[in-house]
Amino acid sequence: MAELAPLPFPDLLRRMRREVQTSDAIFDLPIRKWYTPGPLDLSVTHFGRRASTPVGPAAGPHTQLAQNIVLSWLAGSRILELKTVQINDRLTIPRPCIHVPNIGLNVEWSQELLVSESLLEYAKACYLIEVLKATRAFGAFADTPEFERVGDTIYDISVGYDLAGIRSEKVAGFLQGMREPAAVFDHLRGQLSGDLAGFRDLELPASISDCVTLSTFHGCPADQIEAIARHLIQEQRLHTIVKLNPTLLGYRAVSELLIDRLGYEHLELSEDAFDHDLQYDDGIEILRRLRPVAESHGTTIGAKFTNTLVIANDPAIFPTQADPYMYLSGPPLHVISMTLMQRFREDVGFDLPVSFSAGINARNFAAAVACGMVPVTTCTDLLRQGGYGRLPAYLRALERAMTKLGVSSRDAYVLAVQGHGGAAIETACGNDPDAAEWWSREGEHVQIVARERPDKLPAALRDTAIAAGLDGEAILLRATRIAGRLNGGEIVPLLADDRAYHATSNAKEPRRIDSQLALYDCINCDLCIAACPNDAIFAYETTPAAIVTEHLSAGDDGSIIRSAGSGFMIREAHQLAVFEAGCNECSNCEVYCPEQGAPFVLKERLFPSPGALIATDEEGFARDGGSLHARLNGVVMRFEPAPADNRATVSSDGFRLEMTLEPFEVTRGHLTGTFGELDTAVLWRLKTVWDSIFQADRPNTLLPEPEP
Repeated sequence: MAELAPLPFPDLLRRMRREVQTSDAIFDLPIRKWYTPGPLDLSVTHFGRRASTPVGPAAGPHTQLAQNIVLSWLAGSRILELKTVQINDRLTIPRPCIHVPNIGLNVEWSQELLVSESLLEYAKACYLIEVLKATRAFGAFADTPEFERVGDTIYDISVGYDLAGIRSEKVAGFLQGMREPAAVFDHLRGQLSGDLAGFRDLELPASISDCVTLSTFHGCPADQIEAIARHLIQEQRLHTIVKLNPTLLGYRAVSELLIDRLGYEHLELSEDAFDHDLQYDDGIEILRRLRPVAESHGTTIGAKFTNTLVIANDPAIFPTQADPYMYLSGPPLHVISMTLMQRFREDVGFDLPVSFSAGINARNFAAAVACGMVPVTTCTDLLRQGGYGRLPAYLRALERAMTKLGVSSRDAYVLAVQGHGGAAIETACGNDPDAAEWWSREGEHVQIVARERPDKLPAALRDTAIAAGLDGEAILLRATRIAGRLNGGEIVPLLADDRAYHATSNAKEPRRIDSQLALYDCINCDLCIAACPNDAIFAYETTPAAIVTEHLSAGDDGSIIRSAGSGFMIREAHQLAVFEAGCNECSNCEVYCPEQGAPFVLKERLFPSPGALIATDEEGFARDGGSLHARLNGVVMRFEPAPADNRATVSSDGFRLEMTLEPFEVTRGHLTGTFGELDTAVLWRLKTVWDSIFQADRPNTLLPEPEP
């Protein structure tokens, strides 16, 4: 199984800079698919800080590596939930682990990096995003007033899974590093020299994050969940969100929604899993008890809806999954989680911060925002065709909804969309005598503004409250949460009848054609590039060729016996390759490849170093300075080109061949009798990879900055 290996920080920075110049892209995401702010204000308040959009990726495959996080940011994410970190950072994860042909299915896993590597990756991502903000993405973003709203970004830590692990020196050190990252940033600054030295003095945040989402394992006891949250609040002084499982809704309610109303009869629920998971009343009481604890420590407690839903594993989908379960996401989970979210908010007894992630897409994003949730995160939809490029459509959909309503800010949208703004503000003032007294004087005026000038309502509330010596921002924040809850009362009951979430609307799989995927010359749709959350698959350009090859075998004296070979052909200039250290073999590229086969298995595989190549038994290539190591047909070999002399050598334990580069042919050599035979098509693969990937004129994962 492949192990993820983070890319060097200077390489990431150089590639970003050069790729904008040569390809109008960063990490293979074209500029045309980035999110560019418009005149509307989509910003939200999250734990006392302002983020310029309410959207982001959920903790998962899109927030593990620095390049993932940068891609999410370019596409419009401004509250990024970083992949869950836990003490056990040497997990063996079943492969495949993701299956999203329509609904989403996955196996459970946390970070695939060491905890120390995760801290460094998150610091690298933060640093790179600050570079993009400071340089306007190296000039790709227009220098307009709207750009100022690009920058406000919040990173949300995600940790699990038990109290002992979170208290451990390893995880506690990670949390401290996220709160106080100066030493990590200084380590990264020290890697910037030469042409990158100008980025060393960039002003960086004093803290990467002071908020955390607690993700506990399925079946975690209620007292353990509460104890972990208390520790995060009291000892770590972190704003804390408790991620809740959809099982809280209860077996009968989930079964009725999933199977009876939505029609997913092929999915099997386990009543035992519901019985052993956190119960609804316990979840309510945990949040109620933790609220005063958080307030006394100057932090906040909230809830996230929801984790994925545990269902019976299908061995045809996840054959190596040892547990009897797999986990559901996507459209059906949206209905279940929204239903739980609304019921929970109505029952908990106070208006708590709520974040959300379940089946979010461009179609339902604006409605989820109307429910007052911050952030509204996504994962499954970004694994579909288009990948990160799907995210700007979420924000455009919200902008259209705001424009239709005649409001210019997210706060005004939440207050006005169902007409609950005035009532929400009145309720927000009810528990504060000073605010209640202010409302008695100003309430009628505010109600008029809410009815007649809804776009002015947030400003009117803030200004009049501040003039009365009140915290207008706090009242507005409470009001948007209350309005969101009231809006949800009208939005959520309609979801189960919406055909978009029914099984009949989510049975179609990605298009397949009657063609076998090959090493070269696939149909060049590039769907696998966008489907890969790690940016592990990349395109390169080569020279089409139809070559008559030779079959080389060893004579008795080690001389070469030549006969007709199998031939070597590349029909198309556009080709695909896989960066092994970025591929976790999740298989999502196979789901979206129209041909029969898996790109991560069949395309040329590139390793970050010869040592990484030798450590595996896989075929592939790795650069070593001016030479190329490879394992092809089970044989480890080395290609050493000398362009100035128009020659090259290819050597292994069993042979040494001398060649000319132009024309590319074997001039002489020596093969041992134990080696057997070799087709020069292998040599053409070596030359193609060297010339087209490592000597390219455009950057790629292996060549962050080509020589001019």
